[in-house]
Amino acid sequence: MKYKAAFVFSIAVLAGMLVLIGALAVPIGGQTGHTVYIEIDRGESLNRIASKLENKNLIFSKSLFKWAAIVLGNRKSIKSGEYEITGQFSTYALIRLLSRGTTILKKITIPEGLSMDEVFAHFEEVGLGTQKEYLQYGSENTFIQSLGLGHQIHSLEGFLFPETYLFSKNTAPQTVIRVMVRTFFSNIPEDYGTRAKAVGLTYYEAIILASIIEKETGVSAERKLIASVFHNRLRTGMRLQTDPTVIYGIKDFNGNLTREQLRTRTPYNTYMVKGLPPTPIANPGLESLLAAVHPAATDYLYFVAKGDGTHKFTNNYRDHDHAVTKYQKQRTQNYKSF
Repeated sequence: MKYKAAFVFSIAVLAGMLVLIGALAVPIGGQTGHTVYIEIDRGESLNRIASKLENKNLIFSKSLFKWAAIVLGNRKSIKSGEYEITGQFSTYALIRLLSRGTTILKKITIPEGLSMDEVFAHFEEVGLGTQKEYLQYGSENTFIQSLGLGHQIHSLEGFLFPETYLFSKNTAPQTVIRVMVRTFFSNIPEDYGTRAKAVGLTYYEAIILASIIEKETGVSAERKLIASVFHNRLRTGMRLQTDPTVIYGIKDFNGNLTREQLRTRTPYNTYMVKGLPPTPIANPGLESLLAAVHPAATDYLYFVAKGDGTHKFTNNYRDHDHAVTKYQKQRTQNYKSF
C-alpha cells in the first residue's frame, strides 16, 4: 500500500512537472507581428528582470519566470543589454534568448587618427558608456599591463585600433578596450618589432611615429614619403617640427595654433625638443603603422601642404621656403592641409 501511494505521488509530481514544462513551452508572451524592446541593466536582479518582462506583457507570471530560470540553471546567466523581441515567445524560449545574450548590437566606426580621448568621446556619443568611464582605464597601469602592453607603456594611446565594431549597449568599457587592443595585435605584423629595429626604432617608437604620419596626411600614397622625411630628420639629428605633436600637448586646444604655443616647451613640442614625443599622439591605421617601418627611400627633409590635401616634398631649405611661399602664403579659398 505504501509503495502504491509513493508511486501515485511520483506520477502526480511527474504529471505536474510535465504540465509546467508544457506551460513553459507555450508561446504566451508578446504579440504576433509586434516587436518589443527591453533593456537589461548590468547587475540587475532576477526579480527586477521579471518585473520588466511582465510590464512589457512578455510573461504572464513573474513567479513562473523566476522558478523556470532557477530550475533551468539560468538564474545568474541572463545577460545585460538591449533586446529586440519580435512576435510571441514562450517563457522557455525567452529565458534562452536572454541567457544567450542575443542583444541588439550597436555599430560604431572608429576612423584613423583619433586621439584616445576622442575615441572614448565617440563611444559616449553612440550610447556605449561615458568618456569618463573609459578614461579611468586609459592610463591605469595595472589594466594596461593586463592587456599585454608591457611595463614601459603607460597609456592606451596608439593601441585603440581604428575599425568598425559591434557592441551591445551594456558592454563594459574594459571589454570594449580589450577588443580594440586585441584587434590592434591581430592586424599588426607579428615581426613588427623586428621591422622597427631594422630602421632604427623600437616597437613603441614605431607606433609613435605612425601616429604622427597618420595626423600629417590622409593620402595613402604619401604616407611612406612622410615617413621618409621623419626618418631622415631623426637620423641627422634635426627636430621633427610637426604641428600635430605640439597640438597634442596643448590642453583644451581651440583649433588655432599660435607662435607662442610653438615656442612653449612641452614634451610634445617637437619644434623645441629633439626626437619623438613620449607617447603616440593618435591611434594610427595599418597603413601608417607599416609606413613607419617601411619608409620610402628619399633624401626629403621638408614637406608643405599644397592646399589640395597633398604635400610638396623638398630636400633643402631654399626649395622648402619657395614651396611655403607658393602654397602657404598664397592660400586659395578652398585650401585644405589634410
